[in-house]
Amino acid sequence: MRRLYRLTVTLLRDWTRNREAVFFALLFPLILLVIFSLVFAGGSTEFDVAVQNNDIDTEGEPTALSAELVDAVEEVDPLAVHHVDANVSLEREDIEEVTGYKRVLVVPAGFGQRVRNESGRVRATVIRGTLARFNVSEAQQAEAIAGLDALGPENGTAGPARLRLLTVPDDEGSGAVGSILDSVVATFNNRAIGIEEPTATVTTEERGDAALGAVDYFLPAFIVAMVLINGVMTVPSAVADFKRDGTLKRLAATPLRKREWILANVIQQSILAVAIALVMVAVAWLLFGVTAVPGPLALCLLVLGAVAFTALGMVVGGTIRDPGSAVSLGGAIALPLLFISGVFWELDLMPPTLQRVAEFSPVTHFHRSLRELMILDSTTGVAATAAMLAALAVVFLAGAVAVTDWQEFD
Repeated sequence: MRRLYRLTVTLLRDWTRNREAVFFALLFPLILLVIFSLVFAGGSTEFDVAVQNNDIDTEGEPTALSAELVDAVEEVDPLAVHHVDANVSLEREDIEEVTGYKRVLVVPAGFGQRVRNESGRVRATVIRGTLARFNVSEAQQAEAIAGLDALGPENGTAGPARLRLLTVPDDEGSGAVGSILDSVVATFNNRAIGIEEPTATVTTEERGDAALGAVDYFLPAFIVAMVLINGVMTVPSAVADFKRDGTLKRLAATPLRKREWILANVIQQSILAVAIALVMVAVAWLLFGVTAVPGPLALCLLVLGAVAFTALGMVVGGTIRDPGSAVSLGGAIALPLLFISGVFWELDLMPPTLQRVAEFSPVTHFHRSLRELMILDSTTGVAATAAMLAALAVVFLAGAVAVTDWQEFD
């Protein structure tokens, strides 16, 4: 026990002297914390969209209906509207080179007239449907339909006015902008056929702990990222470095046992995980005023995660001699796990196939349970996650013992 204690203290001291370890274990998660908090919690998102209005009257001014539509688009808060002259040709493939914008909404020529024609057809169709629905005599129906036919046949228009939203291939915000414009056009269509008051509306309300801000909700993700990167990327590099410089060969010649060496590394990383998590909480509190603090259960889950992923790092480090290669292999394991496990963005944003794959990732359940404990103050699914991490810890520790050669080092 005394050897284990002394070795753990020695490893902690050695960690403070290792710049690479300090960067990946402490500074890198803090950088992620600050950057993601500023990007995703800095207020509402605004999308740039350019509008080209080609529906111009004989005096060179936009027609009334096209101007009304453009005004409606400008009134939407998430959109920052810019204008492109009607003389600019958008037939070229690269609209960003021509206009300077990734998204351009094109209002076609004849838009106002097409809207008037189509709104008349739609109103006539509604009246015909109303006559058929209610108890109106055949003679009255025939008289009303004859009057409607005098205004124009039911299918006599050239179809609806078709707006075009031009985007570039790498525009990740085009889906959101398209949805916003769909909503604006739907409201415009209702007004065009005389519906000023909608029959149903949707309002969005945020419901949750009023004391929690956006950064509070991101904090569990940053802690999980720190534990995973520290265990799977930093530990293999340190172990491989000890192998390369002959430290492990010298340790093997002492009374120190292999399992004590592995346990000392696991204990060291567990201590660092708790300490760095508390540092991250303190920094988030100072910079962003977060109030989410890991309680006893969250800290226990954190330690289990640190043990499991550190043991995995010991397996990686035990199989590779070169520190650079160890970091590369650890990154090849850690980074995909981070990106498919809903740590940096919601799983709902991923394709269905990746969502199903994510459910098999231990990082997904680790993050989900830590969030339950820190944000929702709930223990739903935590026991299953703890059991899973404990089982992985046992498996990876056994693997670390198996792959760590304690007798012969070339």
